[in-house]
Amino acid sequence: MAYMKNAVNCHADLKKLISTRNYPCVAAIQASHKEEIWGDVYEDFGSGRAAPALLRDLLQFKKMQQENNIAYLTYVAYYPQDIAESEEDFERGLWAELSALWNDPEVAGGWDPQFSDDPEDRSFCFSLGGSAFFVVGLHARSSRLSRRLPYNALAFNLYGQFRSLMEKGSYDDMVKINRGRDLKYQGDVNPMASAYQDSWEAIQFSGRKNSDSWQCPFTKGLQGLLVWPN
Repeated sequence: MAYMKNAVNCHADLKKLISTRNYPCVAAIQASHKEEIWGDVYEDFGSGRAAPALLRDLLQFKKMQQENNIAYLTYVAYYPQDIAESEEDFERGLWAELSALWNDPEVAGGWDPQFSDDPEDRSFCFSLGGSAFFVVGLHARSSRLSRRLPYNALAFNLYGQFRSLMEKGSYDDMVKINRGRDLKYQGDVNPMASAYQDSWEAIQFSGRKNSDSWQCPFTKGLQGLLVWPN
């Protein structure tokens, strides 16, 4: 049963998903193959109660990745007791969890200078400790097959990992391969990724097909998240 799962069980669930034929994310495949997926189990998705532990773990992950330059190292926060009722429900919880990580700004640290910290700006990207993170939401109700786990989860990668791939000249090729595999895997390419590419990171986090009028509900601290935009 889901509530009995530990991190090992959850890693096994994720590896099973990633190992399916034509799974579209090449970076995830590499991370899984090289055993470069870290993670742990948390509770009460969307409540922010797990924020102190998750913040500590993400900052440790950031330090390890940057000190060792591990190309595909990924951190996954699993919430095996929590199953989203809809894509909207999951997206609401995702942004509440990210907002709660900034409940203590002194611990959360500075913002990545290459991105805006204003969620109304399309150049906004979630950051901790002075570094931007790209977040991939996974859950049972996702319209994207590649993001379907039986329960809620958040996969974190440092944006600096993408920059390293760009510097090596391999990023664009990887994106093309991902989209080709996505076409085989689901029959179409993720509309959020294909429409916004790297120009609007936050709209892609949940995997939900959001309209151009979407507003990012991030606040620096869960206490500020009072209104959920349409």
